[in-house]
Amino acid sequence: MKATSTSQRTPALMGEVARPRAVARAIVLPLLLGLAALLPRALGLADFFTTDEAYHWVSRTERFAAAVAAGRWADTNLTGHPGVTLMWLGSLGLRLEQLAVALGWAAAPDQLGHLAWLRLGPVLAHALAVPAGYLLLRRLVRPELALSAAMLWATSPFLVAHGRLLHLDALLADFVMLTVLATLVACHATRPRPWLLLSGVLCGLALLTKGPALILLPFLGLALFALGGHSTVDDGRWTVPGAKQTADGGQSTVPGGSAPVIGYRLSAIDYRLRLAFTLRQLRWSVPRYLLLLAVAGLTILLLWPALWAAPGRAAASYVGEIVGNGGRPNGDGQFFLGSSAADPGPRFYPLATLFRLSPVELLGLGLALGFAIAALRRRPALGPDATTLLALAAFALWWLAVMSAGPKKFDRYILPLWPALLTLGAYGLVELNGRLMQNAKCKMQKGAFLHFAFCILLLQAAVLAWYHPYALSYYSPLLGGGPAAQRSFLIGWGEGMDQAGAWLRARPDIQEGQILSALPPTLQPFVPVPVREVRALGSVPANYAVVYLESLQRGDAPELYARIRETLPLHTVRIHGIDYAQIFQLPKPFATPVNATFGEALRLGGYSAELAAGQLVVTPAWDVRAPLPPDLMLFVHLLDSTGIRVAGIDVRPGGASLPPTGQWQPGQQLAVPLPINLPAELPAGVYTLTLGLYD
Repeated sequence: MKATSTSQRTPALMGEVARPRAVARAIVLPLLLGLAALLPRALGLADFFTTDEAYHWVSRTERFAAAVAAGRWADTNLTGHPGVTLMWLGSLGLRLEQLAVALGWAAAPDQLGHLAWLRLGPVLAHALAVPAGYLLLRRLVRPELALSAAMLWATSPFLVAHGRLLHLDALLADFVMLTVLATLVACHATRPRPWLLLSGVLCGLALLTKGPALILLPFLGLALFALGGHSTVDDGRWTVPGAKQTADGGQSTVPGGSAPVIGYRLSAIDYRLRLAFTLRQLRWSVPRYLLLLAVAGLTILLLWPALWAAPGRAAASYVGEIVGNGGRPNGDGQFFLGSSAADPGPRFYPLATLFRLSPVELLGLGLALGFAIAALRRRPALGPDATTLLALAAFALWWLAVMSAGPKKFDRYILPLWPALLTLGAYGLVELNGRLMQNAKCKMQKGAFLHFAFCILLLQAAVLAWYHPYALSYYSPLLGGGPAAQRSFLIGWGEGMDQAGAWLRARPDIQEGQILSALPPTLQPFVPVPVREVRALGSVPANYAVVYLESLQRGDAPELYARIRETLPLHTVRIHGIDYAQIFQLPKPFATPVNATFGEALRLGGYSAELAAGQLVVTPAWDVRAPLPPDLMLFVHLLDSTGIRVAGIDVRPGGASLPPTGQWQPGQQLAVPLPINLPAELPAGVYTLTLGLYD
C-alpha cells in the first residue's frame, strides 16, 4: 500500500482544518463583540432617571405600546423626533417585563425597575448593532481593523453612557453608522442591490429615530456617485473594468469602458473623458440612490402606524420638530467655557469631542492623523482600507459641520459620528501594532495582534468599570477630567439624583416637609416625600432643597437659588470630581425675626411664641454656621416690666429630642418647641423674653 507523503496531504488537511476555523471565527467573534457591547450597557440599569426619560420617554413608550395594542394608529404620533424606533424597542422591554411578572420570574417592579425593563429593549439593539457593524466592516477593511473598530464601538464610554438609556442619540448613532457602512459595501459590491436594500432599511430606521438623520441623505448620494460602480480590487487599487493603464501608472478610458475611480491621476484625461466619467457615475448612482430612498420611505411607512391613519399630522410634527426645536437655541439655556450663552459657537463640538474620547481612542486618532499625513507625502494609490477610511472621515466632518451650524448644541448630538471616529482611531492603533511587529520581525503576527486587541479591550473595560454606572460623568483625564469639564460644559441630566435621594432618605427629619428640586421627576423615585419645583420656594412647607449643577450653570432663577444658598450646604453629591448637587436645609419658619448671631457658629433667625394651657411655648429657629462645642446650654427667661424674672427654663438647645450641640452639623436648620411653665397668678401685661447660650 503506497503511503501519501506529508507534503501531499498537507494542503487538503489544512483546507479541512481552516474551514471550520473560519466558520468558528465568523460566528464566535460577532457573539463575543455582542457580549462586550451588552455587558456594560445592561448591568445595573435601575440606577437613575435622566431628565428626558423622566419627563418624556417612559410615558411616551407606555402610550405608544397602548395605542398599538388598541389599534389607535394615529395616537402613535407622540413627538416630532419622531422616536418611533425607540418606542418600539421600549415596548419590547415593556412586554418582557409583563411576561416576566406573569410567569412569576420577577416581582412587580417599582419605578426604577420599570425603567430598567424599558431600557432593556434599546440595550439589546445596541448589542446587535456592534457585531452587525463588524460584519459590514469586514467587507471593507482588513479583519484586524474591523475587529479593533468594533471593540472600540462596543466599549467607548461615550457610547456606553448613552446606550444604557431610554433615549434617542445612541440609537441614532448605530443606525447612521450601519447605513453608511452598508452603502459603502454597495459601492464596491459586484451585486449592489441587496446592500442597497439593507442600506435603505437602515436609513429608514435612522429617520424614524430622529430628524437629524436627514443629514445623512446628501452624504449617501455623494458616496454612491463618487465611489459606486467599482467592484474589483487589483494590487491594492480600486480598478475599473474597461480602463487601460497609462505609461505613468494612471488609467485612461477606452470606448465602451468605464471611467477611473477617484484617487487616480486625471491629468492625462481631457474634458470629454471627465464629462463621460460624470455621466457614467450619474447613470450608475442616481437609480440606486432613488432605490435606497424608496426603501427608506417604505420602511418608515411600515413602522410608523401614525402614517397609516393621519399622515399629514405625522409629517407636520416631524417637520415642526426640526424647525421649531432643532433650529433654535436651547430654551432652558446653555453653558460653555464658564459662561451661559444661547449658542456656544463652533468651538463647542471639537472641544466636547476631545473631552469625551478615552485615552486609547484619543491615542488612536492621533496616530491615524500622523500616519495619514505621512502617507500623503508618498501619494500612494487608494486601496479599499484607505477609501473606506476617507469616506468615514468625510462623513464625520460633514456631520460635525452641519451640527455646528445650528444654535442648539449638546455633546450627545455628535454621537452619530462617533463610530466613524472610532474606526479611524482603530486604524491608528492597528497600524502602530503592525509597524511594531514588523520592526520586531515578529513571526507570530496574528497572535501578537490578539494580545494587542486584548490590551485595548482591557484598558477600555477598566475605564468603564471605574465609571460604572455613571459613564455620563466620564471626561478625559488627559484634559482634567470632571473638575475641568464642569467649568466648560453644561453638566447634569439627572445623574447623581439617586445619591441625593439616598442621603435624604437617611435623614431623621425627612418627613417634616417637602423637597424642592430643579428636576422633581428625576429625584421623586428616591425619596418618600413629595418633591416640588424650586419655584415653589415660600409657597409650600419645604424642608430640604437640592441645588443641581446644571441649574446654576444656566443661571436659572438666580434670586431663588440665592435665597436657598444663604445657608450652608449639608451635603454635596460629588461623582468623579463633578459636584452634581448640593443639598440645603431650608430655614425653619418663625413669626418674629431676630437675626442674632452667637459667635460665628450659630445664628438665630427668629422665633415663634404661643400661649397654651398655662405654658409659653417658645420655638427658636437656629441656623448652624460652624461646628459647635458639645455642651452648650440654652436659657430662656421671661421678665416682667421691672426686669424681674417670672419664669424660664435652662435646657439643651435641642431639648430632649435632638442630640447635644457638638453633634449639630453646619448647614443644619433646627427648631424645637420649648415649653415654659407660667405661674398661675401671673397677671396680664407686657413681658420681655430673653434668650442666651452658655457652656
